Amino acid sequence: MTETNYAKVLYELNITPEVTASANAILKAAPEVSEVLSSPVVSLKEKENVIDKIFPKEICNFMKVLCRYHKASLAQEIFKEYQEYYNKRHNILNAELFYVEAPKKEQLDGMKNFLCKKYHTKDVQIKQIEDKSLIGGFCIRVEDEEIDYSLKGKINALQQKLTWR
Repeated sequence: MTETNYAKVLYELNITPEVTASANAILKAAPEVSEVLSSPVVSLKEKENVIDKIFPKEICNFMKVLCRYHKASLAQEIFKEYQEYYNKRHNILNAELFYVEAPKKEQLDGMKNFLCKKYHTKDVQIKQIEDKSLIGGFCIRVEDEEIDYSLKGKINALQQKLTWR
C-alpha cells in the first residue's frame, strides 16, 4: 500500500516514465546503491550526496524523501507501481508476453494492435519474458486473462479433451 501512495505522489509531481525508468535502471545495475540508500549506518547527508551525483535531477528530491523516511529499499517497487498507475491514467494496457523465440517487430506490432482493439486502449506496453517450457508459440497475459497460443497449451487442451471422453 505504501508503494502505491508513493507512486501516486511521483505521478502528481509530473515525473516522466523515462526519468523513473532511468532511476530504476541505476538501482538494478548497481544494487550497492540501494544498499547504501537504505542503510541505517550511512548518514542522510551522505545518502543525499550519492543521490545528487548519480540520479537524474528531476527525481533527486523524491529519492531524498524516501531516504529521510527510511523507504529507499522500496524504490524499485515504487517505480513499478508508478508505471502501472501512469499506464492506467493514460489508457495504456500492461501485458506480459511469454515466448520461446523472441517475436519480430511486425509480430509485436500485430499483437499490440490486437490487444488495443480487444481491450479498447490507445497503446499497450508489453513486457517480454522468455519461457522455454512453452515448447513453441507464445502466451499473452493481461490482468487476469491469459491468451495461450503455445504448443504446451495445445497439448494440455488435447489431454483434457481426451480424458473427458
